[in-house]
Amino acid sequence: MSLALVIGAASCSSSKDSSRNAAAEETTSSTTVSPVVPFQTTYATAKGSRLTVLSELPKSVVTSPPSSTTSTSSTLPPKVPAIPRVGLNEAGVTETPTGFEFTNPTYYKNPLVVEVLENQGDYMKVLITARPNHTTGWVKANDVTIAATDYRMELDLSTFHLKVFKGADLFVETDVVIGKDSTPTPIGHFFITEKIKNSSDAGVYGAWILPTNGYSEVLDTFDGGLPEIALHGTNQPQLVGTKASNGCVRIPNDVVTKIAETVPAGTPVDIYATTPASWAAKTSASTVKP
Repeated sequence: MSLALVIGAASCSSSKDSSRNAAAEETTSSTTVSPVVPFQTTYATAKGSRLTVLSELPKSVVTSPPSSTTSTSSTLPPKVPAIPRVGLNEAGVTETPTGFEFTNPTYYKNPLVVEVLENQGDYMKVLITARPNHTTGWVKANDVTIAATDYRMELDLSTFHLKVFKGADLFVETDVVIGKDSTPTPIGHFFITEKIKNSSDAGVYGAWILPTNGYSEVLDTFDGGLPEIALHGTNQPQLVGTKASNGCVRIPNDVVTKIAETVPAGTPVDIYATTPASWAAKTSASTVKP
């Protein structure tokens, strides 16, 4: 199911490898890169009411080791325009002459979070919510606070199976609902942008919504809003293990609750077309560890 992100409502209907090592400690020099910590991902939370993301670093900034100083993104599929853009609800992000500007907190009153890909001290390369998916940019270190998580999520579309790891250990695994062939769940590296608890688990979103920074790559709008991809609960558990959504990932309510109550916003989500070679054999349709 794609998540329609609109001002005032949210509605839903029927890459890099996740084991990469990310910088985990803040540095104070623009020429010093943080130590690498296995299975750990750094994320940044905006301090002010707005977060400016630059497409290119100022020419005076020197990165070490050398890094691409321009933003990167995937190639957009034909007939699917970029997001944000003029004329479409931008849900808290606008394009500027130098990059992007995000509002903080989010519409749902949660802190604005981005994933940190490189920590260069004065500036950080971050993954942002935009289409093309996997768009990156640069933020000033003084504009954010950083933290790290050793949780990560991996989804194998070929087996409808989601695993959540804490470090090297399996924390939760479950079968899920994924996108229909006509509205597929996008493949690649994403992150959880925020966590939204629903007042009841009886609705189409189930107990929790965990939006990601990704958008559908075939839908331009959904239910009057943006076709944002989310992981969330479900009121149709009988559909688990099938292709029935508009791109979102539907998770049994007991499992999504366990995930939402444990992992922070900023947790990476890697979506694969086929089973990762690192996976052991699937043990059960759903496992929730205490």
